[in-house]
Amino acid sequence: MRLACVLLLAAGLSAAENNAPPWEKPAAATLLGQKLFRENCAVCHDVDKDQRSTKKIGPSLRHLFKNKKLPLSGGRPSREYVTIRIHYGGVLMPSFQKSLTDSQVAALLAYLESQ
Repeated sequence: MRLACVLLLAAGLSAAENNAPPWEKPAAATLLGQKLFRENCAVCHDVDKDQRSTKKIGPSLRHLFKNKKLPLSGGRPSREYVTIRIHYGGVLMPSFQKSLTDSQVAALLAYLESQ
């Protein structure tokens, strides 16, 4: 009985998400970016906690493009700078140039911009 209720609830949530108006649905690039973030970035970075609350080795990327300064360098956040960091890495950050395509990096940036 409980399993049936859980399945009905999950189906209802999925149907509600599919029936949502277009302005409430996340863009495909944002969903792909979220998946890529979870697979490649979440081990070192948070997007749901601020800099003071994160316990991860890398800085929190919460509101990355809405902040006036980048967490470590203090520079102004831009797509170009973040793309370079993703491609070539940093002091502790590995390079993702060989593991992420340009379109995947663009999807990841779309997700970070939505946070």
